Amino acid sequence: MTPPRVAVLGLWHETNTYGPNPADLAAFEAFELVDGEDVRRHHHGDRSVISGFLAATELDPVPVYSAGAWPCGPAPAATLATLLDRLTAALAADAADAPFAGVLLNLHGAMVAEGTPDVEALLLRRVRAIVGAVPVAAVLDLHANPSPEFVGACEVVLAYDTYPHVDMWERGREAAALLAEVLGGRALRTTLAKAPLLTCPLAQSTDAEPMRGLLERARARAAAAGCARVSLTPGFAYSDVERAGIGVLVVADAHLAAEAARVANETVADVEAQDFAVERPDVGAAVREALATPGPVVLADVADNIGGGSPGDGTALLAELLAQGAPDAVVVIADAEVARAAAGIGPGGTITAALGAKADARHGSPVEMTAEIVGVTDGAYTTAGSWMTGQTFQMGTTVVLRTAGLRIVVTERATPPFHREHLTSVGIDPATVAVIVAKGAVAWRSAFPDAAHAIEVATPGVCPVDVTTLPRTTAPARVVA
Repeated sequence: MTPPRVAVLGLWHETNTYGPNPADLAAFEAFELVDGEDVRRHHHGDRSVISGFLAATELDPVPVYSAGAWPCGPAPAATLATLLDRLTAALAADAADAPFAGVLLNLHGAMVAEGTPDVEALLLRRVRAIVGAVPVAAVLDLHANPSPEFVGACEVVLAYDTYPHVDMWERGREAAALLAEVLGGRALRTTLAKAPLLTCPLAQSTDAEPMRGLLERARARAAAAGCARVSLTPGFAYSDVERAGIGVLVVADAHLAAEAARVANETVADVEAQDFAVERPDVGAAVREALATPGPVVLADVADNIGGGSPGDGTALLAELLAQGAPDAVVVIADAEVARAAAGIGPGGTITAALGAKADARHGSPVEMTAEIVGVTDGAYTTAGSWMTGQTFQMGTTVVLRTAGLRIVVTERATPPFHREHLTSVGIDPATVAVIVAKGAVAWRSAFPDAAHAIEVATPGVCPVDVTTLPRTTAPARVVA
């Protein structure tokens, strides 16, 4: 029997609405913007959601289109129009060859564009205009902010179970298996309930409380009720949209709608009974602690979390390490101007420059320095780590500078510290460094497992530890199943 033909589509972006750098077309071209068989080639051998989709033997998954960009500010309206036009054109062309029985979607769930606060819902409307009322299964990031409109347009919606995200392939494979069951006649539906809570990513690690316990209890409720699966999306607080907040997604057979609603609402009540508040040391105290602690010590620059949409050019920790005379530290800074200038001079030369803090006024002030240029690379690396294993990433022109006890890795493009190769690709072994500054909140932990100590720092920036310090124009809404 020929397996059902299903479309594989992706549009992935975590949008920090306070982020100074827009998700323009160049950002997608630098990360992922492929269609047709190029989708398969791009994801060959990795552990992404798309690869999980394409591994489905019970389906005939057809790679149609996939676009993604590193987290940053909202996409301009023209960029979103281009992305959606290309997606729908590719889908329409493939559907003309033979109709699709279903659709598999790889989305983030927190994408915002200029004039479009809910990109995922708009995407579903565009897709359904082409494929009609066929079943749709979607995989979201754990930090998604799903809306009722979006969830109501899908049969199956589930999210990553881990943060750091190390189960992307598994969730893609699971979504494909559930879609196959729907196409085989099982009437699955997804129920959404939400709590209007905005929480810092530091409180969302699935290896720690309260998330670990919340997930365990939610799964027990879902299993007892006969539901197919439950997902928690603690959400993305750095997005000024009404759909922000903590979500519960319950996939269940249609005849179990009441049970699914009960599981969702009881899990929301459990969420609201937890304490998600976090407090962390300021920059000065954190650096003093790091310098007094045997290493490797990771200073997590939480508010300049590139994986949360910050520009990656914050200088608060760099300036403090210099001020306190750190004898051995590594800092990564995104500064295209300095990276290109230093590359032009070359290894062995020196450069005098104002480094960092150029994207906006939220991430410190440029640091004036004279430094030796000790290395220049093209910034490309292929990761063997647990996040998108096997994919190649591009930091752009990358230089290593040395001043006093600091090595500063200056990149042309802001790249999250999700991989050990972030440093090893430029000749730095993280295991031998006393202090490492990681511009992230939690996901960096999978890249530096040998860190003897970690200090999460309340730095300035667009991903602050205290999420209430960002100005909001919308309030999170409650959604009850």
